[in-house]
Amino acid sequence: MGNIKIMHTSGLHLASSFKGLPSHMGKLRRRDLTQTLGRLTDICREKQTDLLLITGDIWEQGNVTRPLVDFIADQFRKIPATRVLIAPGKSDGKYQDSFLSHYPWPENVHIFSGELSGIEMPQLNLQIYGMSWEATAVTAPDWSQLVEQATNGRQVLIVAYGNPESLAIPQWLLGLKNLLYIALGGEKHHTDWGEKACDPGPPEPLDFSCSGTFGVLTGTIGSTYALELMPTSSRNFHRLDTDVSHCSNLEEVAQEIEKLLSGYEADRDLFELTLIGTRPQGEWELSKLQTMLTALYVSIRDETDIFYDLEALETEHSRGVLGRYITAVKGTDCNDKIIKNALALGVDALLSGRVPHGNSR
Repeated sequence: MGNIKIMHTSGLHLASSFKGLPSHMGKLRRRDLTQTLGRLTDICREKQTDLLLITGDIWEQGNVTRPLVDFIADQFRKIPATRVLIAPGKSDGKYQDSFLSHYPWPENVHIFSGELSGIEMPQLNLQIYGMSWEATAVTAPDWSQLVEQATNGRQVLIVAYGNPESLAIPQWLLGLKNLLYIALGGEKHHTDWGEKACDPGPPEPLDFSCSGTFGVLTGTIGSTYALELMPTSSRNFHRLDTDVSHCSNLEEVAQEIEKLLSGYEADRDLFELTLIGTRPQGEWELSKLQTMLTALYVSIRDETDIFYDLEALETEHSRGVLGRYITAVKGTDCNDKIIKNALALGVDALLSGRVPHGNSR
């Protein structure tokens, strides 16, 4: 049994709409994803990788175009010595209705189109099994056909979208002596399901819920099992909070944010920033604040509380509308957050004589 060089990736999500980002940032991230695929195939060529395993979600079916598929095929075409094995996932679309079926893919590409099926690679003494998510979503795979492989000496590799539970992978299969690797997909982060069953997660983070390291699994399987997660993300998403209680105006808030972002690669990464603490009376113009920042992209949410001495205001205006409003709101049976927001917005409106608009709270 020799060593086989592999690269395992999943969740490329090319042509993703990147909902929640402005159009120019969505365009930038889509370009990042295509460039990442190009880097992956370059690595395969440089390292003379035997197998490139793609376990689902190459693209977003609703947005994919012929030029994008041409680009993907060109990337595979430039690594003719690498066998590209694709198990379609949930976002790739139905096999029969997509480019997965209706496209002249290069000879080194094999796409598993339905229920569990196998192909041989005699030069590697390898039998490879795979399936599409569309098939496994209806019925569990028939793993019994792999029983024969336990006795004929052939090495076994499985390529599938899902996890051991969703695919109903039996324990005897995990213990199969000739099993080299189970390449899985569909998780949002790198996940090891066992010694030889892994999901690399996507090579690029896709939204602000994604944190940590994103990459592809590379290395060898066979006589030596040595796979490592190689970082590949071109940008990261960060969720941060910053206390602006000591800031009296937008200029000071901008300075505080710039100070916070100086510890990151602000000219490259994307940030979702929440302002917390207390602020002076009146609303802050968040759109204006964003123009004052030098980072590539910062989405700002204002979760600050307006600083008021409510006890003093309630006493001072006890006979007026303001005092009665404070007393009435404090006496309701709503939860503390609703009372807090009602007091902040109402007192601000009564003192300033205007009604706030667009507050995210």
